[in-house]
Amino acid sequence: MPSPFPGMDPYLEAPDIWPDFHDALAAELRRDLNTILPEPYYARLGMRPEMGVVLSEGIPRRIVPDVTVVQRPSEAEPSVPVLEKPRTKITEPLHLTIRTDPIRHHFVEIRDVTRNHKLVTLIEIASPSNKQPGPDRQAYEDKQRDVLRSDANLIELDLLRAGRHLLPYGELQEAIEELTCDYLVLINRASGRRGMATDYELYPIALREILPCIPVPLRAGEDDVPLDLQIMANRAYNSGPYRRMVDYTEPPDPPLPDEEMAWADTRLGEAGLR
Repeated sequence: MPSPFPGMDPYLEAPDIWPDFHDALAAELRRDLNTILPEPYYARLGMRPEMGVVLSEGIPRRIVPDVTVVQRPSEAEPSVPVLEKPRTKITEPLHLTIRTDPIRHHFVEIRDVTRNHKLVTLIEIASPSNKQPGPDRQAYEDKQRDVLRSDANLIELDLLRAGRHLLPYGELQEAIEELTCDYLVLINRASGRRGMATDYELYPIALREILPCIPVPLRAGEDDVPLDLQIMANRAYNSGPYRRMVDYTEPPDPPLPDEEMAWADTRLGEAGLR
């Protein structure tokens, strides 16, 4: 069953839902690219670990819910029991399940089999911890810097409303701040990097808009490959568990402004979810 929203579904941005959708979207991008890329190119998934840790007022915390607390049942005992002999019934503890393994952060690489599998284009999908201060943002910025210094193209998909955009240049930051958008796609071509200047192609996206069909650059002088992000998002949603995972009767996380929430309520009502 399709998402009740025409573009990006804001309910998928919740920290406990986004990692699954992130992986599903990356897989759809790879699948589609491998049907339309000309030879000798191919697309594959890459992965790096993320801790999902952000710095909140200088204190590290996980952004993805990862602790389950099971309260022990209350027992009808005196408030100040008088013990006369050792007990044989073990006191019930609190049970905690704490996530200690890293989160898998998938991205898509387009490589050239004739050039020793050289990276041609990198497609990154922002995660919640990328967009907040902390080790995952630092790791992303290090990778971003390396790619921008290389001869590979870079596509960055930011489909999250919360947090700070992953923008490497002050002038780019200033330009983006003047745009009214909920989501953002950036394309930086290797051929557009010229000494002290570099070109960007921007796709600012509002919540009510469908996601764009973007160009995927290959080597300079070759035709771009079209990639329909809305179709990819639809496929990821339709093949996933999101109608079961998402509680559409509650507000999304992060919340929407009142006007946008009223619009979302209407969409959900039309879909029979409100």
